[in-house]
Amino acid sequence: MPDENLCKHLVVEHCRRVNAGDLEGLLALYSPEVTFEDPVGTGTRAGIEALRAHAGAAIQCRAFEDAGTPVAAQDGATAAVPVVTTMNYLPWGPNLVRLGFIPAPPEDSGPGTRIRFGYVMTVKVGADGLIHEMQGYWGLSDVVFLGPE
Repeated sequence: MPDENLCKHLVVEHCRRVNAGDLEGLLALYSPEVTFEDPVGTGTRAGIEALRAHAGAAIQCRAFEDAGTPVAAQDGATAAVPVVTTMNYLPWGPNLVRLGFIPAPPEDSGPGTRIRFGYVMTVKVGADGLIHEMQGYWGLSDVVFLGPE
């Protein structure tokens, strides 16, 4: 059974594995039947292969997730953590703009443009100790374009 400490650990471990570029390790934290919505408002997706595509794109863009202090809910199954993510705009940024997930970059942005956004990630952990639900809360106003590294 999950508990508050496990839930907090998993939400931070998610960020650690993204930072390490460890897609397979990240996916091992999740149930094969995971549902997720990132960002909330863009539609729920389901299954480990959908999560593989989503998380793989972030890792390909060299996402770095700076996790804050996680908090747990008293249900023993849910945790949330504030995160500041920085990642390359290319190669996936144009798709995110097309889908309406992020605003278009300034016209004078170069090929090394990075983006940063703050968000809150929530997870719900099942009796098997794996994440069964994940949601990322962030909006267009949370995205900032940065120059190259």
